[in-house]
Amino acid sequence: MMFGFAVMPMTFAVGMGIDYARAMKSQTKLNGVADAAALVAVSKIAMPLDDKTAADQARQMFLIQAQSVLGPGAVQLTNVTATAVKDSTGRRTASVTYTATSGNVFARVLGLRVLNISGASSTTNAIAPNMNFYMLLDVSGSMALPTTSAGLLKIAQSNSKGCKFACHSVNDLTGTDANGNQTSLYNVARSYNLTLRVDEEATAVRSLISTATTTASRNGAAYQFAMAGFRGKGGFSTLQSLTGTVQKIIDATGLIGPSKFYSNGCPTSACKSTEVGFNDQDSGTSDAMDNINAMMTDPGSGLNGEAPKAVMFMITDGMRDEARSGGKPEIAIDTAKCDAIKARGIRIAVLYTEYLRESLDNDNWSQVNVAPNLYKVEPALQACASTGLYTKVTTDGDIAAALSALFQNAVATARITQ
Repeated sequence: MMFGFAVMPMTFAVGMGIDYARAMKSQTKLNGVADAAALVAVSKIAMPLDDKTAADQARQMFLIQAQSVLGPGAVQLTNVTATAVKDSTGRRTASVTYTATSGNVFARVLGLRVLNISGASSTTNAIAPNMNFYMLLDVSGSMALPTTSAGLLKIAQSNSKGCKFACHSVNDLTGTDANGNQTSLYNVARSYNLTLRVDEEATAVRSLISTATTTASRNGAAYQFAMAGFRGKGGFSTLQSLTGTVQKIIDATGLIGPSKFYSNGCPTSACKSTEVGFNDQDSGTSDAMDNINAMMTDPGSGLNGEAPKAVMFMITDGMRDEARSGGKPEIAIDTAKCDAIKARGIRIAVLYTEYLRESLDNDNWSQVNVAPNLYKVEPALQACASTGLYTKVTTDGDIAAALSALFQNAVATARITQ
C-alpha cells in the first residue's frame, strides 16, 4: 500500500527531473550560441561597422544558430537583445541576452507547462589603430662589433693589439684574415663571415617587417615604416621615407652598413675638420634625434580617419660622441631630445645593444676616457624609452627576437595608451 501511494509522486519527481535536465541542456546550447553571436560584433569584419549594424549582425547570428535548439513544443525564444557600444578609444563592448521557454512533458500534467531559461554573453575588443613606425639605426663604427663571443675572440686573435672590434679605422690596425693575408679588421671579420651588430640590425628590421605584415593581416590595421641611419653629427641619412610598401623597406635594409674611417680620427684621406665624424666623433645621437623628430609627422589616434599613431624605434649601443667638450665623449645620450619627441605623443622604443667594457681592452685612451663612464649609458637609454618599450641585448643575444618583442609590445599597448 505504501509503495502504491509513493509511485505517483516518485514518477512525477523523476519526470520533472527529466524536464529540468532537458531545459538545462537547451540553455547550455543557447549560451554557446550567445557567446558566438557576441563575438561576431567584435570580429575583425564588424569592428569598422557602426554600433547598430554590428549589434544587428550579432542578433541575426544568434537567431540563425539557435534554430538547431528550437522546435515546436520544445524550446521557444521569448526575447533576444543584442547591443554593441564603442567608446572614444575604439574599444567596443558587445552583449547578447536571451530568454526562452522549454516545454515540459511530465510537469505539464501538474499544470507546469514550461520552464523559463535565459542567458547572456558579453565580450570586448578594440580596433587596432593604424600606426607609423620610424626606425632609427645606429651605423657608427662601434656597431661593427661581432655579435657572438666566438666572433669577438676571432677578431682579437687576428691582430697584435687584441682589438675586438671590426675596427672602422681601416688603415690603423691590420689582422690576419681567413686566408692568411694582412688586412683591415673589418675585412678580417668579413673573411670569416662573422656577423656584426650592424648586420643584425638589417636582419632584425627584415624580421620585424614580416612580423608586422602578419600582425596587420590579423587585426586589420594599416602599418607604415620609415628607416634612417645615423653616425657622426651631420651623418643622419634617410634610408627609406615613410611607406606601406613592404618590399621598399626590405630593399632599403641593403643600405645598412657601418662607417669605416680612413684612419683614427680621419673619415677620409683628406682628413678635413668638416667631414662627418672628424676627430673620431662618430656617434651623433643628438643630431640624429633632431633629424628623426623633424622627419616624423604629427600622430593621431589612428582611428576614425585620424592620423596614425607613431612609434620611433632606436637600435643603438648607446654611446654618444659628437662634440667632445674637453676632449672626452659625452657617453650618455641627451634625454631632453627624447622628451621633446615624446611630448608630441610619439612613443620611443629602445633596443640597447650593450656597449661592452671588454671591447675597450688594450686601448689606453678608451680605458681612461670611456670605460669609467660606461655606467651612464643604460640609464639614459631607459629614461629615453617610453614605458614598457625598452630592452637590452648583449653578446650572443638575438637582436631580431628582441626587436620583434618590442614591436609586439608597442602594438599591444597602443590600444590603451593615449
